[in-house]
Amino acid sequence: MSLYCYEAGLLEAPAIVFLHGGGVSGRMWQPQVEQLAREYYCLVPDLPEQGKSIAISPFRLDDAAERIAALIRSCVPAGHAHLVGLSLGGAVALTMMRLAPDIIDHVVVSGTAARLGKFLGAIGQASGALFKFMKPDALIKYSLKSFNVPPSYHDMLLKDLLLTSHAAFYEHIFQALMHMELPCDAAIPTLVAVGEHETLPAKQAARKLVTCLKQSQGVIVPGVSHLWNLQAPELFAEMVRAWIEQRPLPPSLRSLPA
Repeated sequence: MSLYCYEAGLLEAPAIVFLHGGGVSGRMWQPQVEQLAREYYCLVPDLPEQGKSIAISPFRLDDAAERIAALIRSCVPAGHAHLVGLSLGGAVALTMMRLAPDIIDHVVVSGTAARLGKFLGAIGQASGALFKFMKPDALIKYSLKSFNVPPSYHDMLLKDLLLTSHAAFYEHIFQALMHMELPCDAAIPTLVAVGEHETLPAKQAARKLVTCLKQSQGVIVPGVSHLWNLQAPELFAEMVRAWIEQRPLPPSLRSLPA
């Protein structure tokens, strides 16, 4: 089975592949695609076991990365693309850097794990059991508020997240993150971003990635949480544009301390 993929922009323009966060779909990238499709060829796949690719199961990082690589080779005339990944999508981008570095130009990842330890992985897996005791929509609505996601996106994300609100999906996702391998030998320009209001483990993971990756830069985004592409869509798009065009980053971004 093939991944569902939304496409926008000019086929002959440089390509950007947007990789969404865990449990949602490519629809989360709507604000960035609206801004960048005028200059780039945007491909927005739904990752396995999520969105309109939900029938492709179970989710595995290597499998997801290989499917995205095949998508680039078959759909992008130049045969290579920039990658933008948030959270789980960032983990897929990092896996692609290990498995298919020859088809990647620049990479932007935000709020991305750098291989979860057993403790955090076990907590993540156990969180799937909460759906047995609480209504999924109540948990999801609470999470969206805690992430300060603008209300205009709540219905869209709720519909996506209800599809993946079960223990099996959480088992697959956190098993994948616990066993991911970092592409420390890759020499691909990579921007590692993390929101100022993200968790301490997220900031530690960002620092670990910057230390690991040869050609990387880390930044903190002031005033935002995990799904900050929806909180500050213009800033996110400008950050992506600046990184892949090798221009100075937006001045509001701060250097990630070592």
